[in-house]
Amino acid sequence: MRINLFILSEDPVSLAGLEAIVEQDDSVNLIGTAVDESHGLRCLENNPLRPDVVLIAEPPSKRAICRNVAWIVSLYRQEKSRPQIVVVSQNDYDDVIVSALRLGVNGYLARIASPEELFQSLHIVARGGAAFSPTIAARFSSFFATIQRLPEPPEFSQLTSRETEILELLADGMNNRQIARRLFLAEKTVRNYVSRIFTKLEVHDRAAAVLRARDAGFGDQPDTVLPQHA
Repeated sequence: MRINLFILSEDPVSLAGLEAIVEQDDSVNLIGTAVDESHGLRCLENNPLRPDVVLIAEPPSKRAICRNVAWIVSLYRQEKSRPQIVVVSQNDYDDVIVSALRLGVNGYLARIASPEELFQSLHIVARGGAAFSPTIAARFSSFFATIQRLPEPPEFSQLTSRETEILELLADGMNNRQIARRLFLAEKTVRNYVSRIFTKLEVHDRAAAVLRARDAGFGDQPDTVLPQHA
């Protein structure tokens, strides 16, 4: 089985290392890479080859992991199936992994012990399975099977990439005017997007939408690995 692989990483060094590993195995076909989230989404959307697996490498925070996964799920929401998603991240706190799984991640590696481990994980998820580092699997052994069966929250998979982006900013505490300035949109346009988000999340106000978003890993969380700025 030859796997079409796309790698998204904000760390150029990590990306280069993964490219070097992937080149060692002819069963993996690297169809694209990106070091910027928005560029990565465009590359996925415009790529003539559909990836079997998207590898998210060393995202800087729980927020970035959840945002990237939500965008990928949203991009392929109209298709019968979507690419499998594997995260490689040293950020292996339980709540980070659970949030990623709930949004649609199929594999989570805290580190890559060897090229063979990476190739084995890619083939497992490409066949519809789940692959995790031994340390993660051991921690979740008592309820691991239950976590794998958790469905993607359908309300989040219905969001478009723009709606997902705006939800992220809502979860960060921005008001409509601030979001409009950030995204170079008219404030009325933002209000329309926010209304559609409320409908899809089945909430009636901003506070409820923010709560749902933060529960799913959006927004700056107290447990984020990013430094806080005044």
